Amino acid sequence: MSNPYVSRGPVRDPAMFFGRENELREIAAFLRGNQSVSIVGPRKIGKTSLLFHLMRPPTFTSLGLDENFLFVYLDCEVLGDGSHEEIFGQFAVEIAEALHERGQAPEPALDEAADKPGRLAFERAIRRLNQRGLRIILLLDEFERLSTNQNLDVNFFNALRSAAGRYQLAYLTASARPLIQLTYSGRSQEILSSPFFNIFAPLYLGLLSEADARQLIRQPSQAAGITFSPELEDFIYCLVGGQPLALQVACFYSMDHPNDPDAVEQAACQELAAHFQYYWHNLTPAEQAILRQVDEIAGRAASDTTLRGLLRDLTQKSLLIADANTYRYPGRAWAAFVAAQQPTSPTGERLSSTTMLIAGTQVGPYEVLEPIGRGGMSEVYKGRHTRLDRSVAIKILPASLAAEADFRTRFEREARAVASLRHPNIVQVFDFGDISGTYYMVMEYIAGKDLSTIIRESGRMPIEQIALVMLEVSSALDYAHDLGLVHRDVKPSNILLQPLAERAAHSGDRTETWIKAEQKLKPGLPYHAILTDFGIAKMLGGDTAATKTGLMMGTLNYMAPEQIRSAGEVDGRADTYALGVVAYQLLTGQLPFVADNPGAMMLAHLQLPAPDPRELAPETPSKIARAILRALAKDPQERFDTSSAFAAEFNLAS
Repeated sequence: MSNPYVSRGPVRDPAMFFGRENELREIAAFLRGNQSVSIVGPRKIGKTSLLFHLMRPPTFTSLGLDENFLFVYLDCEVLGDGSHEEIFGQFAVEIAEALHERGQAPEPALDEAADKPGRLAFERAIRRLNQRGLRIILLLDEFERLSTNQNLDVNFFNALRSAAGRYQLAYLTASARPLIQLTYSGRSQEILSSPFFNIFAPLYLGLLSEADARQLIRQPSQAAGITFSPELEDFIYCLVGGQPLALQVACFYSMDHPNDPDAVEQAACQELAAHFQYYWHNLTPAEQAILRQVDEIAGRAASDTTLRGLLRDLTQKSLLIADANTYRYPGRAWAAFVAAQQPTSPTGERLSSTTMLIAGTQVGPYEVLEPIGRGGMSEVYKGRHTRLDRSVAIKILPASLAAEADFRTRFEREARAVASLRHPNIVQVFDFGDISGTYYMVMEYIAGKDLSTIIRESGRMPIEQIALVMLEVSSALDYAHDLGLVHRDVKPSNILLQPLAERAAHSGDRTETWIKAEQKLKPGLPYHAILTDFGIAKMLGGDTAATKTGLMMGTLNYMAPEQIRSAGEVDGRADTYALGVVAYQLLTGQLPFVADNPGAMMLAHLQLPAPDPRELAPETPSKIARAILRALAKDPQERFDTSSAFAAEFNLAS
């Protein structure tokens, strides 16, 4: 008896391929319309297996794709260092080989394109094949390697797009990340402008469904003469879930130990450990921290956009499963691996996964009273200065992030940057330090709600109140911009609304700036807007590592196009764009752009025109609608010069 579960790479035996019926039908529908498709999924999820299965004549004919479709597979690893001409030549060689394997007559134009490769020769060959009634589908596996080829430029990708538009030619790429994420940074910023990346329909490949996973467990073993008991089948699925590789591994050892689940689990976890380590070490510290405390964090996701984004990314990486309003691990083996991963301090000490201070804890001269907020990057507690008897907010960097030098640097940068700011609409920082590896920042305590809570509870806000928020937040932003500081993460959860009475009670040391701002307030409005969280702020002309590398930083729903392309090259107009998104959301109750995945959201900010808020809120005055659309202009030059100039448009009396 042979063990059928031997594959640790792409599945080549059609009898061992299970599931993916919906994905295959969707791909076929796109290909019939000459639409290119980008398959996106994490490592070992079965992308290459899917491509191989699609190429089989019984598969594609069952999907309604006739024999005129010629599938041509290329592993982009072999194209990673090639020139334009070499890659076009390789395309021709592989198409000629696919013709031969199909039993079709050779095409002389392909031989010419292989001997004297280039764009024109390649297109002539495609045209000749189309004239023979053939439709060419280029399957570009491991597309990351092609996208990082230093020899390629925007002209190469434009040539690919042009060929797909003129001929019966489509591309089917496979990559671990969306195409746009592969091309927005560094050298590839020019490539991003290529329309090539607009022609793809994204298809996300995740875990197998439970029904498909159980087929993979059950059918090959039965065909080999062993029937797993229902208890063993349940055991295997609970151990590894719908991860195709992990299922192969667990089933392989179950064939040897059908009556010893403990031996199966021990052997499977030992083999999977290297794969789990790969997944783990390719996560950010914030993602690792979330996985360690997913039960606790999931409950806070509704009020934290950063947290929701991280949870969404982990789900797309098949490391979590979204289940109603909760998240869970795909299988017990992965859960056990995560539980065993403990962060370490800068000195190598193992730390608990979260700081989780309790009431009465002393942090320097401050007493912790109660938790008041948590995000993906920090925990905030209400506290008291024991000697001054003053209420404060204490922001703590979790131990799992404090172990990373980059996060400690960002945390300290925020403290130094905000401590230098003196404005009535910017939260004031009093102190910063670390005690036994606990990094903390002490700020003024702001009683009240943030704007994200207001939006969640009420959906929309009256225009006169929006005008106040715009007035005060724009004043804070312009003040910071004048000092050379760009916030880069303006969003509702970073704007606190403090009741007027509460502000008055804590403003015995009011400045002249505060008095002038107070005089501008319209009577009857109940609060002041306070801007917080300068954690990823950029000093204009500064020299921080994050901005020099061009790393994209911020919250994608509110991010200006230029911030997506190069976070290190933004000015205050990026904050004005984000403020325009906030204004749109307060007016309509919705974001201007909605997308199912980060790549689509990036494309929306980069390319889609901003929708008129009057489509959702017809009562919006034309003056305000035009101002929001101008703030959301793709080109910074077309926006307002200052945030206050944008906010001034909300004054309908002027």
